[in-house]
Amino acid sequence: MPFVSTYNGAMQVLASIGKGTCKDTCKSSWVRNFKYALKTKTNPLKLTEKQRKTLTEKIKSVSGRNGVNNHSKTLKKYKDRPSPSSPANQNCGKKMQGNDGNMYESCANKNGVCSWKKI
Repeated sequence: MPFVSTYNGAMQVLASIGKGTCKDTCKSSWVRNFKYALKTKTNPLKLTEKQRKTLTEKIKSVSGRNGVNNHSKTLKKYKDRPSPSSPANQNCGKKMQGNDGNMYESCANKNGVCSWKKI
């Protein structure tokens, strides 16, 4: 595992984790090291406050179970249905063309949960 001593190097490693090229033990060890670098008072990456904040947000987005290619996993789930192949809750109030060629609108019910309705 190479040594990263700059903000740009850390962001490149986190980008490769986000793309899925660095998985399992590679991912967990890098995320652990970057979290430690953020926590220590010696500031080994020589980060400014703005860089520290963006690095923290990037770590949160790539760490976790669904950090890698989160959007492509949801598309596979909804691929074989007649309504649009994206979740209705993420597109509430929008109109989209469905997989069957018809137009659909995402409408919220009384509980605030959106679903696709054919127009």
